[in-house]
Amino acid sequence: MNTYTVKRRLSLGLIMLLSCFLFGFAVQQNTTEQGLYFVSIDFKGAPAKIGNNSLKLFIGDRKSKTPLKQKLDIEIVTWMPAHEHGTSTLPVIKELGNGEYAVEQLNLSMSGLWEIYVRINKGKKGEDTAVFNVNVK
Repeated sequence: MNTYTVKRRLSLGLIMLLSCFLFGFAVQQNTTEQGLYFVSIDFKGAPAKIGNNSLKLFIGDRKSKTPLKQKLDIEIVTWMPAHEHGTSTLPVIKELGNGEYAVEQLNLSMSGLWEIYVRINKGKKGEDTAVFNVNVK
């Protein structure tokens, strides 16, 4: 790979990262705190907004990078650190299969930085959590 290609890829990566930050992180990927899973959230190509949001959640095995095929016990909690509060409603989570879940009515009640906690409980492996920072405008 030549120097031009490397610089171009780095520039595109930086542009994508900055656009995600400026426009509310439409898609994010993260590894859980204990390193058991990788998790991605997708606000269906749109930035997070004030009020109810819909997103697609994907959970896979971190080591094999394959989707988790079995149904998981999942809880999603929102938290706004600047104001030290969450929301009073819980989102509706529906399993779609192959590690995908539809999340509806994810309430982000005001603009600012929110943390979205995805808690996964998988029997013998125990509980693990992925945290996502979402900027709501």
